[in-house]
Amino acid sequence: MRKTRFFYSLKFALLILLAWMLLLEEAVRLNMSREADMKRKSNETEAQGKNFPEKTEVQEEPAVKKEPEETSASCDSDGNTTEPEEIKIRVLLMDTGYRSCFHPSVTVAYNGEEVTYTASQAEAEASPILIPEQEKGIQIRSIERQQGNPTYQGSLEIRSTLDGLLLINELPLETYLESVVPSEMPSSYESEALKAQAVCARTYACRQIQESRLEEYGADVDDSVSFQVYGNISPQESTTKAVRETAGQVLCQNGQLIQAYYFSTSSGATSTDEIWGAEKAASYLKAVSCQFDQEEPWSAWSVTIPWKTLLLRAANVLEENGSAVMPDSESIDVQSPENSRDLKALEITRKNQSDAVTGLHVVTAGGSFDLTEEYAIREFLSPLDCTITEKDGTEVQGGNLLPSAYFTMEVDSGNSVVIRGRGYGHGVGMSQTAANRMAAQGYDYPEILDYFFRDVKIQQVDTKADS
Repeated sequence: MRKTRFFYSLKFALLILLAWMLLLEEAVRLNMSREADMKRKSNETEAQGKNFPEKTEVQEEPAVKKEPEETSASCDSDGNTTEPEEIKIRVLLMDTGYRSCFHPSVTVAYNGEEVTYTASQAEAEASPILIPEQEKGIQIRSIERQQGNPTYQGSLEIRSTLDGLLLINELPLETYLESVVPSEMPSSYESEALKAQAVCARTYACRQIQESRLEEYGADVDDSVSFQVYGNISPQESTTKAVRETAGQVLCQNGQLIQAYYFSTSSGATSTDEIWGAEKAASYLKAVSCQFDQEEPWSAWSVTIPWKTLLLRAANVLEENGSAVMPDSESIDVQSPENSRDLKALEITRKNQSDAVTGLHVVTAGGSFDLTEEYAIREFLSPLDCTITEKDGTEVQGGNLLPSAYFTMEVDSGNSVVIRGRGYGHGVGMSQTAANRMAAQGYDYPEILDYFFRDVKIQQVDTKADS
């Protein structure tokens, strides 16, 4: 009996010990599970912190953003979501031939209707007359361009002035560029060259908006070579693609927009803005050897200008000045009949480091004068009504400007002046034909731009602004 009790007591103790061990094991398991769960949650939190960093404010440079970023929508006072409005550019439209910004009358056509406005009619109506944007654009039938009567996107503003009507086309910046690039560079050019052109054109346009040079006319730019040719040729598929693939991209130095100059064909080297009289070249412009475009027709040319043509131009310069100053500072009365009857001498007096003529001395019987501006020199030696022979033998009719300021002269006094020149355009910034040759050789547009401009970066300008 005593043994039986002892056996049952031992069995009970063992059961108690077993139950205690089971409880201890479950507690350990639950604790390990909690620790694992806490560690998993901690890892998830750390991963979320890596994927979604806390936002920090970055001090942006003026005018551009250092990194491209999307512009988010905002809300108006009523809580409705509003999309930012695209930045607009205001373009002053010149008349046919780009002679004047004043129009005696304007004929527009849209939605199947045609309307003509005269200065008196516009003055009688609410001024300015505003024609809102039309789905198929607004055609101006009183203007002729290379494409015929141009059609404009955006709105058209007609202002009456004492000198005639002013036409201002307001439209989104990127839409404007779609009509600038094909007007400034052949649409058949390589895609990377077209992209380089699009970036230059956008940079130039943004800089002009900043500077407000045509504020007195209520515009940012005009549509002529004085700024950028716009609407001379309608948008083309290749150029529109180039504009859209570089949307918002501009050239900057230290966060500031540069003057992204460009021209047709180099003389074998590019120039800086010293050609226009700058005491010191802009830090982003550089004179570089440019052999990429030296097989182009405009890389070399010649033209003969009659002596009589230059004699008459010299007389006009003296008459416009009202008097001429001789080396001894003697004032000459240009109304005297013998004045300007004879052109005595024509001499190049100065060239810049890229060999562009920046000084021309003209002597007549009625007085002498010096031309020191690149544009004035090219205008005085204009080959208008003369035949220019290009490098490949092609003959073309000359225009209102000498093709470039990179030239030499052979003076046959009393008969003619033979001018042998190189390149087409002012020679500052990017050569368009060189850019095309570079693109054909495999250069991409950032490399092309880096070749022609010093210490610049392609950055993103926000083409949208909060409305």
